[in-house]
Amino acid sequence: MTENQLKQKTDTEISFQEDSTCPYFDDGRTSSIEYLIPAKKRIPNFHELLSKGYRRIGSVFYRNVCKTCSACIPLRIEVEKFQLSRSQKRTIGKNKDIRVEVQRRPSITPEKVVLYDKYIAVKHKDDKKEETRNPLPFLLAMHSGYDHIIEMDYYCGGKLIAVGIVDEAADSLSSNYFYYDTDHLDRRPGVFSIIQEIYLARKMGKRYLYLGFYIEENPKMRYKKLFRPNQIYRDDQWQDYLKGQ
Repeated sequence: MTENQLKQKTDTEISFQEDSTCPYFDDGRTSSIEYLIPAKKRIPNFHELLSKGYRRIGSVFYRNVCKTCSACIPLRIEVEKFQLSRSQKRTIGKNKDIRVEVQRRPSITPEKVVLYDKYIAVKHKDDKKEETRNPLPFLLAMHSGYDHIIEMDYYCGGKLIAVGIVDEAADSLSSNYFYYDTDHLDRRPGVFSIIQEIYLARKMGKRYLYLGFYIEENPKMRYKKLFRPNQIYRDDQWQDYLKGQ
């Protein structure tokens, strides 16, 4: 790791920082990520980590701490206030034949590995690092490492066409990762999955759905602002995002 600063904290909590080339921009920007391996007693307070901009991979939590760039902005939805746009209503209509199964015990199957491989090959075809990566360690990190992972499986007929990984916290759900069969791009699967996660959060009595990073300059990350009303994490506090933006 480049310029890692590893330090032992109280009751076995560990944090370190890694600098690398930013994966969201190709203009030479440097990404600085703070990783946290929390003490066991902090895990039940996962909602506090989410509220400070952290995400999860495996049993490690991370957040951006870039000094010269603030393009990556954590975004969350207050699920009870969420209102469907006309476009999102049309997306629901396109997916009336989709069946969603919610699993409390995530698993990795050959079918999911094939689905993920196809997704990466199409959606990240310009990313050589993604193309050559062994999918199993990444899938394992998404599907395990935390005791309250929810897997959402999307079926068209009897065929699995998408998988969503959602992390549950005391007051919220966190949309962690979503991969799908790229033959179904016309269904707008990413949009449809977020709507389903909002509905699940409502059903579970959660207040927020965390959507990870919103990046205005990156088309793949820009669409998240269209889920309204929303809040963004800026200057160490959550604030309402302007509806007109």
